[in-house]
Amino acid sequence: MVSQPVKASTTGDSDAGYMSQERNTHAELALAVRRNLVANESAERIAKLFSVLSDPTRLQVLYALLNAPTGELCVGDLATGLDRDDTTISHQLRVLRYQQVVAMRKVGRIVYYRLVDEHIRLLLEIGLTHANELSLLPFKRETQVPA
Repeated sequence: MVSQPVKASTTGDSDAGYMSQERNTHAELALAVRRNLVANESAERIAKLFSVLSDPTRLQVLYALLNAPTGELCVGDLATGLDRDDTTISHQLRVLRYQQVVAMRKVGRIVYYRLVDEHIRLLLEIGLTHANELSLLPFKRETQVPA
């Protein structure tokens, strides 16, 4: 383990040196972190995907599609089932389609939407499982990570 000084933030003082605190690092672990970094482009795509999944209305739309008996639903069915107006659902589907989370097919004037692939299905199922497990855990203040 190597002890490294932590650089003080400078606020106009050009002589601001190092703080008395030291950061403890393990060189081999820090090297492992560097070797296993996610490429910036991939990290951005993943962050966009999770950002799209962070909206409660979009999640309700996705879970409705996940559980649709035929695997797909039209705007009207989604809007009625979710007790929302067609405009709101259409907007959310447009966002999801733009981010390649759902796909559509048109039959006459009716547009049907479905999840793009198994990866989205797995993300939703894992997210639901995780959220349900968290709700069953007893609350422990010491295990919370500060923001």
